[in-house]
Amino acid sequence: MKTTWMACGLLAATLGGLAPLAQAEQGVTRTTIRIGQSAGVTGPVAGSVKEQIAGAQVYLKTVNANGGVGGRRIELVTYDDGFDAKRTPDNVRKLIQEDKVFALFMVRGTPQNESILPIVNTEKVPLVAPLTGAITLHRPVSRYVFNVRAKYQDEVARAINHLATSGMTRIAIFYASDGFGQDVFEGFSTALQARGVQPAASASFARPMGDIQAGVAAINKAKPQAVLVIGSGSEAARLIKELRRGGSQAQFVTLSNNAADSFIKELGEDARGLIITQVVPGTNSSQMSIASEYRSLARQQGVDPSNAGMEGFMSAKVLVEGLRRAGPDLTRERLVGALESLRDYDLGGILISYSPTRHTGSSFVEMSIVSSTGKLIR
Repeated sequence: MKTTWMACGLLAATLGGLAPLAQAEQGVTRTTIRIGQSAGVTGPVAGSVKEQIAGAQVYLKTVNANGGVGGRRIELVTYDDGFDAKRTPDNVRKLIQEDKVFALFMVRGTPQNESILPIVNTEKVPLVAPLTGAITLHRPVSRYVFNVRAKYQDEVARAINHLATSGMTRIAIFYASDGFGQDVFEGFSTALQARGVQPAASASFARPMGDIQAGVAAINKAKPQAVLVIGSGSEAARLIKELRRGGSQAQFVTLSNNAADSFIKELGEDARGLIITQVVPGTNSSQMSIASEYRSLARQQGVDPSNAGMEGFMSAKVLVEGLRRAGPDLTRERLVGALESLRDYDLGGILISYSPTRHTGSSFVEMSIVSSTGKLIR
């Protein structure tokens, strides 16, 4: 499934009009910059992915309506990979070889991004704002990968600190047995070791998710005070529901990859009291101007603001700033250099910094909890 998102008009150019751009960088014409994305528009993370894309489009449409970047409108071409990492490399190859995209943007998922790193590095195509906090996207630094969000391990450390200060020492974890889950489990173990505490219990599940009853029984048998639930979308929702049905009274915690309205709706009554770590400011924040900017532009466009949408909006701002700084003679290497020049770039309360040896972007992490009415409270 391929979706092409264009805020203002369709691509249109004659051969004669393009002739002077014969030596231009792939994906760049006089009027457009084509950006590519592979993400789970269907599958277990479909709800949050759609919110993230909608948030990015809010900003991109605003930029395009005001003349684009150097007179070029930004076109986002999205392929659906169903959140299946086996499909992501083929999508990315199509985007580069057939759609001729200039850069990649907001590819969703840890194994998905890990699967395309060889392509990104071989083809020297910038990947901006991968939708994962995996340590493998940060270390070692890839010249062509620019993370915007904080690392998962930073989120886990913040969550463990919050639970510990609340007097909880018996903490368990139920996680996906892939790169994403192993990354979080490493951070979980490190955070507990720093406090001289052992995990109350741990269990894992394979993707695609099958029978999880043995893991549910193992976690509930340990009677933990809190459980970190490390899955994506409907996976995490199922884990929480099954643990509750098994009698758990634990405090559940999940990460920012589940900070979406669709996830909370799927959980229903079981969402009450759930703690979710956040790597973007809340949409109703009165302290950060990026929140009011997002709310205002989203409502002007008839889009409902959401936490997942905020991540898309924030990511789009970083992409656009990099394109602007790269100048009119746009090339991939100039985009890399422009992004690496960002030092404490203020998105509106969130600072973004890169350098040739650091492509992490933001370190912002805070906690939120789902209220009795299904609203996220910071």
